[in-house]
Amino acid sequence: MMRNLARAALIAGMLVAVGGCAAWNHTFGETPPSAAVAPAPVDPYAAERPTTASVGVVMPDLNDFPHSWDVSTYVLRVTQFGVMPPLNGGVAFVGDSLTDWMRWNEMFPEIRSRNFGIAGDTTVGLKARINQVVAARPAKVFLMIGTNDVEFNRLTPEGVVANIGDCIDALQKGVPGVTIYVENLLPRQPQFDEKVRTVNALLKAAIEKHGLAYIDLYSHFVTNGRLDPTVTPDDIHLSGQGYLRWRDVIRPFVGNN
Repeated sequence: MMRNLARAALIAGMLVAVGGCAAWNHTFGETPPSAAVAPAPVDPYAAERPTTASVGVVMPDLNDFPHSWDVSTYVLRVTQFGVMPPLNGGVAFVGDSLTDWMRWNEMFPEIRSRNFGIAGDTTVGLKARINQVVAARPAKVFLMIGTNDVEFNRLTPEGVVANIGDCIDALQKGVPGVTIYVENLLPRQPQFDEKVRTVNALLKAAIEKHGLAYIDLYSHFVTNGRLDPTVTPDDIHLSGQGYLRWRDVIRPFVGNN
């Protein structure tokens, strides 16, 4: 019996190494003892960690984050925004990684600006933190959000546009006289193009109905139903040349502040 148990343990180790539970199940029809999911380690400092609540932002449901690593990024950036002084003018660039990963103050050194981009953010996450943009009291806002919603597929295109509309309402109510420029979604991998175009069409109709400025970035970056490969290393994010193209599109609207 001991020999049989040892043999089973050896086979389990080999199968888990090469094929995991699926390989064991195929052979024995049950989950290998070594493949049991270990409980998540308890963080002894959990009560001391920074939270979005400390800066007045209600943390979205964890299911609303496309990837697990986006949670800590969201907390880090939101708590940073929460300790910054108001802009009281200037320009706020608001969005996800496409906004976050650009140094807008260097791209437009002649203006005062703040980058409110958060890598991995969705329209749900932006709704939760939009009051931080309101508190900064910018004169202008350049807003592009939604590509992670498209990939995550948790919301319909209508839901994505509705969330953007709620963010715009909050900005207009909280910062009277603010000028908002809504930028449509950039193209990305071909499998997402139809949904991107659907979101953009709905967004254009909603923005124009409310008399706001709508900036078409998509047409400046699309090539055969995908993001122009000359300006992206991964079919979604932009290289330096891509950001220069973006800058040139919006430069007439940025002006001097």
